[in-house]
Amino acid sequence: MVALALMAQATGFRRETLAIALLLMAVALFIGVATFVRGVAINYEDARWVAGMNLLRQAYLQMIPELEPYFVTGHGPEGDRQSLAYGSRQRLATLVNSLTTTSGVVAALNSVLAGSMASDIAALLGGGLSLEIPLGAAISLASALMHVRHAGRFRQTHGWPGAPSAGTRA
Repeated sequence: MVALALMAQATGFRRETLAIALLLMAVALFIGVATFVRGVAINYEDARWVAGMNLLRQAYLQMIPELEPYFVTGHGPEGDRQSLAYGSRQRLATLVNSLTTTSGVVAALNSVLAGSMASDIAALLGGGLSLEIPLGAAISLASALMHVRHAGRFRQTHGWPGAPSAGTRA
């Protein structure tokens, strides 16, 4: 971005600058989308590890019930599902928390990039500010909704990681 700003200043922010900015934003958006998709999968893997640790704590408590006061986290099959919040439906009350996760921050950055690219394309086509700004905002919002939808579908497809699957014993 610094190099782009220096180039824009040196070239008088002509169309060439917009074209190079579009190329750089496209590359950054590709990397961002790949990072987001992997981040959603990593969240699921983390939830599986927590569910596994909960099962181990449950087993310890079945063998030695006197250990219960020493556990500070969940120890049932559902364990910390509420505190982890994996698999719970997205609500307005939890939106702020979702935006502070790695995948949430990447989704926000991707959405801004997508909107910036749309505004850049409109500028290259000579659309003017009355088209560039609303188009960029609309594409940013659409991108944000697509990110949320992807994460929701991933959770629906994979379910709660602590639940027994068809291949495991309950």
